[in-house]
Amino acid sequence: MTTARSIDYWGIVSRSAGIAWNHRFLWFFGFFAASGGGGGGNSMNWRDHGVDEIRDFFMSHIGMMVAIIMGLVLLWLILFVLNLISKGALLSCISRADDGERIRFEEGWYAGIRAFWGMLGIAVTALVVFLVVTAVCVLAVVLPLIGGAAGIAIAVFIGAVLFIPYIVFLFLLTFTVTYAEREYVIAGGGVADALSTGWNLTKTYFWQSLLMWLVSFASSMAFVISLLVVLLAIAMPFILIGIASPIAGLLLGIPIGLVVLVLAISAYSTYEHSLWTLMYRDLTGQPAATPSVVATKPPAPPQIASPPGGGVQQDHWQGVEGGSDKQA
Repeated sequence: MTTARSIDYWGIVSRSAGIAWNHRFLWFFGFFAASGGGGGGNSMNWRDHGVDEIRDFFMSHIGMMVAIIMGLVLLWLILFVLNLISKGALLSCISRADDGERIRFEEGWYAGIRAFWGMLGIAVTALVVFLVVTAVCVLAVVLPLIGGAAGIAIAVFIGAVLFIPYIVFLFLLTFTVTYAEREYVIAGGGVADALSTGWNLTKTYFWQSLLMWLVSFASSMAFVISLLVVLLAIAMPFILIGIASPIAGLLLGIPIGLVVLVLAISAYSTYEHSLWTLMYRDLTGQPAATPSVVATKPPAPPQIASPPGGGVQQDHWQGVEGGSDKQA
């Protein structure tokens, strides 16, 4: 495996910000790459009659409910596919942009489509590993509870013992998948090879990866704080409008706020994917492109063996180099 490397974290941050800003069409992919997570729900304390009304409404509108559920499932599938395609497109375009290449939207899109099945294989593998390890840890904590009061103390002890190893497992899995996705898209090869490379990079550079995670976490905190300040500043005029006309304030403020929110999330997602892509490139020895040095001297004349009396041949080349003005 590769030897230890000194990582220029600030350089990665600045390069990532430059790629996200200079290639703003990547924000399209960034938005869908950031939309792959599941949504959460709010628990509410309903009264009995409220539950009955909901059940009666559901039973009397069963066809509509099924259609809504199928529509939501279809929407989730579409977003999931777009998420994988967009991630593949981002990783490919970011790597090429860091190489100094000219990138275009359609090239990124086709790269994402080509990488779809491999990205899906990595995601499914990671999900299976996560579920298996999590299930084992949960069973180890829950099974002692069968023993009653004595089992509670054992369960608490086992939970305390497994807590730190489980957190470490989550970091190891996250870093492995992160590097495997980039290995698959950028370097090519199969899913198994990409996962193997991702695991080797994680083992070799765990502490460097953890520090990059802290950089990413600090960046996300700065982004959230900045976004809240910007949204508050944008909202102030519409709050004043809402004092006179609440409907007008909402109709004007909500669309503008949503546009700003979508653009901000898309830009930050592009930046965050750039962070880890450039980290992968640095760890695997793929430095950023440097400005090419253009030669200022004319090319040397071809070396031709001089015939007997080589001075004639030398005078010939001097005549070619210095006598072009005379011929003109």
